[in-house]
Amino acid sequence: MVSDTQPPRVLIVGGGPVGMVLACELLAHGVRADVISKLRRQSPHSRATILWPRVLELLDRVGVGRKLVENGHYFDQMNYYSQKKMIGLIRFDRLGGVGYPFAITLPQWRTEEILEEHLTTLGSTIDYETTFVDGVQHPDGVECRLQLPTGTSETRTYDYVVGADGYNSTVRDVFGFRFVGRTLRTRLAITDAEILGETTSSEAAYYLTRSGNMVLAPLGDGVFRVGASVPDDYLGDTPDRAFFETLLAERVPGARRLGEMKFSGVFTAHVRSAGTYGSGRVFLAGDAAHAMSPSGAQGLNTGIQDAVNLGWKLAGVVRGDYRPDLLDSYDTERRPAVDAVAGLSTRLARIGLYSARHQTLARDTVYRLGSTTRMLEKVLAPKLAQLDTHYGARPKTRSLVPGERLPLGWRESSAAPVLRVDRYTVLLWPGLRYRYERWTGLVERLREQVTEAAVSDLGGRPPGPLLSKLPREAHALIIRPDGHLDSLVPMDDNAPAAAVRNVGQALARHVIPHAVAPQLAAQSA
Repeated sequence: MVSDTQPPRVLIVGGGPVGMVLACELLAHGVRADVISKLRRQSPHSRATILWPRVLELLDRVGVGRKLVENGHYFDQMNYYSQKKMIGLIRFDRLGGVGYPFAITLPQWRTEEILEEHLTTLGSTIDYETTFVDGVQHPDGVECRLQLPTGTSETRTYDYVVGADGYNSTVRDVFGFRFVGRTLRTRLAITDAEILGETTSSEAAYYLTRSGNMVLAPLGDGVFRVGASVPDDYLGDTPDRAFFETLLAERVPGARRLGEMKFSGVFTAHVRSAGTYGSGRVFLAGDAAHAMSPSGAQGLNTGIQDAVNLGWKLAGVVRGDYRPDLLDSYDTERRPAVDAVAGLSTRLARIGLYSARHQTLARDTVYRLGSTTRMLEKVLAPKLAQLDTHYGARPKTRSLVPGERLPLGWRESSAAPVLRVDRYTVLLWPGLRYRYERWTGLVERLREQVTEAAVSDLGGRPPGPLLSKLPREAHALIIRPDGHLDSLVPMDDNAPAAAVRNVGQALARHVIPHAVAPQLAAQSA
């Protein structure tokens, strides 16, 4: 538990899911943050509804993955229709090497409730009706002017500031981040509503027609997220039941009528990105850093990936365990990853709005053929599930390379090694030929001397998807706290001192030597 006597050294502006996940990450590493929110939660809109497999894995780190799944609605299949005829499907229950081979739908307000309950159990709260007004960076901190609920202003100084305050971010504007991109032409209408006579299944569906598209995603208890591209001649902002039922009749097979509507609205999607996600001691995360098409439901999930990537690095630097230049990797890793997700969302949106006959014919043929061969699933399922997030050069072969996500998690398991949340994990792979006594002696020596990382003998417990990629020779896999591979270090049980030194040097690229192990400091400096 974090000491209450230590003043918060990080300010998180924004109390939504991204800000709360970041705060939980920091707390897991022993760092407190002030989390402020201009407004109290009051919107009935569910907004983002889908949490994908990789993000559910990462929320295990925070301690809420299982609870979110228990409260959400399971779905494992995405169906695609064109002119009311099924043309393709993607199944997520066939994904390998993943803790959650499915997605869940959950109204965002409920996701926020669960995250805030967990944040409270960790000893933190959100300061509502507190506004970030202005700020100035200095070499050793950020001076911030806040407006308190009483209406008075107060100046506080923090080591770091993170803007998780949404699309209209004040932090982004105050500190001069560029935010460039474009607005999509097509407007989108959404509602959460009962569909009479329809049971909520484990399937979501996109319905594509030459006049527009529609999506139905089950939320449970007979309620669906209903989304649709808006016809050009509709100029309203609050579509009624007749609006949605007309589009259902035009775009979706079968006669369908809506029951109770929870809300309705029209919004315009944007594709934009900050020029950098970090500048000095100020960072952006979530919608403050990027906006993308809602096709594929990737926005919230991408923001949570931001929070995890930044959280463990920022906490380690604040604690004095990690080198400050590690924070530079937040921008260089997350911006290309987000650009890839945004590019996919934009392509899916464009393909879903094809109106010319030759375009729809070509698209439908690809979907049908891709579904028959399962190539559509092989290509799209890992991307939609955000399992293919990579923080390095993508391999041209099946070999392991730094930056890739490993098929390992943080929940206790007897079948596979468990990663540490608060530090690096070193997994020792003996290779296909090794001498038992020499190898176990080397493992014990590393455990004694490499104190910052959790050292574990991979031995005979690598899960199948990892086993197929491991090298034949003995190696140490140095794994970051977010579950991505940092580096591979060759091991030689004939030279245990050199093996320990090599692991220490690899860790010392980011970990300050005194935190690796005192006896390695001289060797690793």
